[in-house]
Amino acid sequence: MSTISVPEHLWETLLPLIKLDIEPPELQSLLRKHIKSTVEDTSTEVPYDLITGIAKWSGSEKGMDVLKAEDLDPSSYSLIPLLAGTTFAPSSKPPPPPPPEHDPAADKRAITALINGLFSVVGVGFAAWWAAGNIYWRNETRVLLALAASIIVAISEGVLYLIWSSHVEKRKEEQKRRKASKSRSKAIIEEKPVGVEEEVISQDEPQANVVRRKGYEYEKEDASVDS
Repeated sequence: MSTISVPEHLWETLLPLIKLDIEPPELQSLLRKHIKSTVEDTSTEVPYDLITGIAKWSGSEKGMDVLKAEDLDPSSYSLIPLLAGTTFAPSSKPPPPPPPEHDPAADKRAITALINGLFSVVGVGFAAWWAAGNIYWRNETRVLLALAASIIVAISEGVLYLIWSSHVEKRKEEQKRRKASKSRSKAIIEEKPVGVEEEVISQDEPQANVVRRKGYEYEKEDASVDS
């Protein structure tokens, strides 16, 4: 059974009808089943047949007389005003698509890149400090050299990581585009190419003319021999 949503303005419009005598009785019982005195107790959805039945009843002479006797506008109970602002079959809508699954391999690659970067920074700093010690530099100079080398390597690792992450994002976008293009290509109906028969006919026509000319010439030759 098709249903529609019941916004507050529709509930306010249908509420006065639960006290009236609506025909047929099945329509009245269906109205009282779904429409209650409070909007909280009212059903979130009502059958579409209920709305069409009320619109049909309000258009009859008896329905108009009953509505006018209660100071209600019969035009407010026609089909279009009743359906205004409603949603058709809200419960039958499919659920929203699930979010994309998280790829644990991407986290592993990021952690591996971070660990490699830390080892590179520490290793280069220690190598600079040890090399400066072999040439008998002072400890202050050795520390400054180690820090400078570590900072340079850290900046380089950060730049390389940003470049790598940008390439990963581009690959994901390209994969999405490829999937979208494949789905579109499957949806396109293959049509017969136009003009193929015309080209065949146009190619065959000169050959037919040649045959005819040859036949004509052959007939002319036969005619000359007979003469």
